[in-house]
Amino acid sequence: MRRAFAGLFALLLAVSLSAQSGKVYRIRKVGEYPNFMALSPDGRTAYVTSFGTGELLVVDLEKKTVKGSVAVGSEPLGVALAEGGKTAFVACRQSGTVAIVDLDSLRVAENVKVPGAPYAVAIGAKGYRAYVTNFGRTKEGGQLHVIDVREHSLVATMKVGLNPIAIAVTPVTEQCYVVNGGIGQVWVVDPERQRVLNRITVGDAPIGIALTPDGKRAFVPNNRSNDLSVIDTQLGKLLVSVPVGKSPFGVAVSPDGKRAFVVNSEDRTFSVLPCDLSNLELTSYKLDKGPRDIKVAPDNRTVVVVSEQTNSLQVLDVP
Repeated sequence: MRRAFAGLFALLLAVSLSAQSGKVYRIRKVGEYPNFMALSPDGRTAYVTSFGTGELLVVDLEKKTVKGSVAVGSEPLGVALAEGGKTAFVACRQSGTVAIVDLDSLRVAENVKVPGAPYAVAIGAKGYRAYVTNFGRTKEGGQLHVIDVREHSLVATMKVGLNPIAIAVTPVTEQCYVVNGGIGQVWVVDPERQRVLNRITVGDAPIGIALTPDGKRAFVPNNRSNDLSVIDTQLGKLLVSVPVGKSPFGVAVSPDGKRAFVVNSEDRTFSVLPCDLSNLELTSYKLDKGPRDIKVAPDNRTVVVVSEQTNSLQVLDVP
């Protein structure tokens, strides 16, 4: 069944690569080697990590300009917003810290020290906990850290496979879906009981994850097998792996839960897939060089992509 799906997806993808979006504009000079970002709740501001300068940048998407920045630590990567968008949690890989930034004053309120190399951050639905993947500095070093959002303190750490690189948290149970890039698996973790509940094999070199708002499906781009794994979280298993472009990286789901968006870094495109798999025809849109992360605004059609090699954001309208 999976092979039949894969063959049909590949055929349909091949005939849809020429699609174009509506309005497109670029915001240039966004730090050095920007990789990841978070959008404000109203979708008007992007908070972008500048890997090369060790900063968190504040980008006004309406005025198309960088309107502020704050030094957060060495080699910042993942970023997530908490407390209604008033606070940013930034994983700084080289510093071994999670910077907690007050976005009103644009100052670092706290640096939480964690062992190893923190990579990605997700905030629980209740807003009390921040979950941080630790890529590790050795083959045995992969961890998941739990930080108290209000107390700004590290409250728990557990081992989670090899090279945990991305994370998403379910909206109801607050289970963590941890992408272990080194072993091609997604681990389902209960952080309260410090237990691994399930291990789901996906593709080769999984590198990101996005959940639908109801938490029923997860989408995982596999960087080396050039496909997007779709997981049924209720059944706890892989549904299908959908061929996309070359070297998929960032992934996002629209706030209404209807569409999944995946960046194909080597192809310089992103592909769009209906979350319910009702329409097998993927549509792909052209991007600038070096695309990495992708986010979708609350209007469900404004798509923001950060491009590492051009130090820019690309904003597209995808009806």
